[in-house]
Amino acid sequence: MKRLVLVLLALPLILVVYLLLTQMRWKFSAPRKSPALTNGTNPAATNHVEVQVVPVAAGTPRPGQPLLGETILRDYANSNFPPQNDLTLMSRLMENSLLLLKSAGNRPLSANEDWAALWHGENSARERFLPDHHPALNPQGQLVDRWGSPLFFHALGGGRFEIRSAGPDRRLWTEDDLQRNPDGSFRRGSQTDSPNPLRANR
Repeated sequence: MKRLVLVLLALPLILVVYLLLTQMRWKFSAPRKSPALTNGTNPAATNHVEVQVVPVAAGTPRPGQPLLGETILRDYANSNFPPQNDLTLMSRLMENSLLLLKSAGNRPLSANEDWAALWHGENSARERFLPDHHPALNPQGQLVDRWGSPLFFHALGGGRFEIRSAGPDRRLWTEDDLQRNPDGSFRRGSQTDSPNPLRANR
């Protein structure tokens, strides 16, 4: 009689243990589902592709993304705008690059070649502002006006510059020269105050 009572009492406990073991076995033996893809494709039909991340060096443009200089000089040498617009855009790129490259203010930036080198990535951040083939650059890497003549940069100190274009005759220090002053005003030909290095050497 006592044995029958013990069996009856132990039977529910044995059933509970059996059910727990069955559930655990089913859980660990069931195949794991792949996470659903967002585009609704079947995971089994998708090929496994390894993506290699390539680090982008400073100053390297991402595909399809223009450099800062390209954006600022977008309308450079555009015949729909007067030549004054070219010198204004050039001045704007000078100001923006100096703001972005704080250390550039510590280096001498006076000649055409200094600015061209800076915008070609020769700076502490190796930041590139202009591509090799741009209307503002000639094959020698100099910054040029819309007529293809190298621009003349005159540093006045304190981050102030004059930019001079040789004009349509492509000769500096003649009557058709165009100069942009640091305050945004313009002067032509004989009105300019910039020193003429050709006369100074005479």
